[in-house]
Amino acid sequence: MMQRVTTWYIGLTQRERAMVRVAGALGALVLLVYGLVLPVGTALDEAALRHRETTERAGRIVAGLDALKRAPAARASILAGPVDQVAGASAQEAGFVVQSNQRRGVDMAVLVIPTARPSAVLAWLDGLGGQGLAVEQVTLTPAPDGTVSVSVTLRKAAA
Repeated sequence: MMQRVTTWYIGLTQRERAMVRVAGALGALVLLVYGLVLPVGTALDEAALRHRETTERAGRIVAGLDALKRAPAARASILAGPVDQVAGASAQEAGFVVQSNQRRGVDMAVLVIPTARPSAVLAWLDGLGGQGLAVEQVTLTPAPDGTVSVSVTLRKAAA
């Protein structure tokens, strides 16, 4: 193969040889630019962007942690009534239909909510601490329509 190319190249005139050299140089330049320089430059730009985003995210996390360290400790609220009544009222206030609300001893209650949006239930459970209640156990059962069935055991929060 190389013998045939060499024979072909020798058979060219001086002007044709110069044009083939120029075409080869331009081809090599195009391959260098589009095959090496542009992909490496794009990769470096993307890496710099990812690094900047990661650095900003890390800064936000550190700032959030510092804010949490400086924040005063939350004090538990005093429960204003029996656990089952406070929990039932809180659930109804949050817009849930309570299927059952059973008292378990002096300072515990079990609530069953047949259907609710998961995000609303989790927000409600998170806010119970401010009402003097602590979540002892929770069971979320998903339904095909995207809602959940909730069974939660609540107790009086330690003072």
